[in-house]
Order: sequence, then C-alpha cells, then structure tokens
Amino acid sequence: MSEQEQIMDNLLNIDLEIIDSIRELHKENWNSDSLKQQVGDLLKIRDEMFEQLMKFSDDSHHCDCGHEHQ
Repeated sequence: MSEQEQIMDNLLNIDLEIIDSIRELHKENWNSDSLKQQVGDLLKIRDEMFEQLMKFSDDSHHCDCGHEHQ
C-alpha cells in the first residue's frame, strides 16, 4: 500500500470514528464535554491528514495511465 493509499485509509477510519463519536454525543443530548472535545480532536487530525493527501495531489499531476494531467 502506498503512502497516499495509507492516508486515504486513515481518513476513512477517522471519518468512521467521528461519526461514532457524534452518534454517541447525540445519545447524550449534546451534553458531554469530553465527547465534544473528542470530536474536535478527531476533526483536527482529519484536517491534517487531508492536507497531507492534498500535498500528493499538488506534487503529482499524473495518474497510473502514464500521462500528465493538469
């Protein structure tokens, strides 16, 4: 698995964690400060991973077909 694929996989896992945390927060009637903090932390991690993924896109304008795409 390439580094780019690993980041995409990690993004999916973070998204699932965010969804689970929000569901739990909803069950708690939005009253859990620790769950709110957890969602905030997960969103920050997700944003950082997304930025890493976009660096791959900025650095490389080609796909596996062998042609450059702009």
